[in-house]
Amino acid sequence: MTALAPAQLPPRGLPGLDPAWSRLVEAPDHCGVVRTWHLLDNRVEEARLTVLCVHGNPSWSYLWRRVLQQAPAGVRVVAVDQLDMGFSERTGKVRRLQDRIDDLARLTDELAVTGPMLTLAHDWGGPVSLGWAQRHVDQLSGIVLTNTAVHQPKGSPAPAVIRATRTKGLLRSTTVSSTAFIQGALAMSHPRLSREVRDAFLAPYRSAPRREAIATFVDDIPLDEDHPSFESLARVASDLVVLADVPALLLWGPADPVFSDLYLHDLERRLPHADVHRFVGAGHFVPEDADVAGALFAWLDRPTKAPSTTRAARPSLWHQIDLKS
Repeated sequence: MTALAPAQLPPRGLPGLDPAWSRLVEAPDHCGVVRTWHLLDNRVEEARLTVLCVHGNPSWSYLWRRVLQQAPAGVRVVAVDQLDMGFSERTGKVRRLQDRIDDLARLTDELAVTGPMLTLAHDWGGPVSLGWAQRHVDQLSGIVLTNTAVHQPKGSPAPAVIRATRTKGLLRSTTVSSTAFIQGALAMSHPRLSREVRDAFLAPYRSAPRREAIATFVDDIPLDEDHPSFESLARVASDLVVLADVPALLLWGPADPVFSDLYLHDLERRLPHADVHRFVGAGHFVPEDADVAGALFAWLDRPTKAPSTTRAARPSLWHQIDLKS
């Protein structure tokens, strides 16, 4: 099957991005069709740990560049561009949540990563990474989530930004016909991102055909039980119990108008053993606003006890960093 647009390497000169990290990898997707992914990979041989990074919408693997920059010796970081996003292949297919989970599993099968793995995800990459993690519990060293959600708490409306974008007539005009959705997402950063960094986030999405998946990603957020991805998301949420013995860390920007503390608290209830690192003043793109990479690697270096011990019995990162101080 011919791709609508082949995968490609990012342009050189994007701030903070080492061209040596970029690679193109072929793997069958959930339908068995061979697709080409772009991913960032520091290619550590015989790694003691591999960190699998999954971006959300409307982002790409560039979001995780500081994780690659700060990775300690022996830690491999693989940051994917989801299919139809970033610089990965444009397939022209609508990919639902379950499809994206299956696609990621096929990719990691192709990469044949051995040894312990940790997942790190943001936004709607969160449910994708959790769906993957629930299938790979035996290989997991931990799960790390930044500003994401797996459930809409009862009695609360879905984020206003999502509801507005999903309004009939606005979805394609803001996500495909223009860069309004991307620009709006980037504007949530505190402080404002530099023009060079904003341009880097926009780099894979310079034309309307390359932005098609931004619309389908937004449209795939289940706001009611009739939505095609409702059951898939509900299954990811309910199956979090299988991760009860897997160390977990929630890295959060509470100044996020999309994924507020409402969703943090929901995840705390579902992952009661999780450590929480809350960056006061950080917004939606918390990896841009705060030192997420530093917090992650400090957490990995902490003294640990058996995974089955309770939160109260083991060291944790229950503290806040105020970015305004």
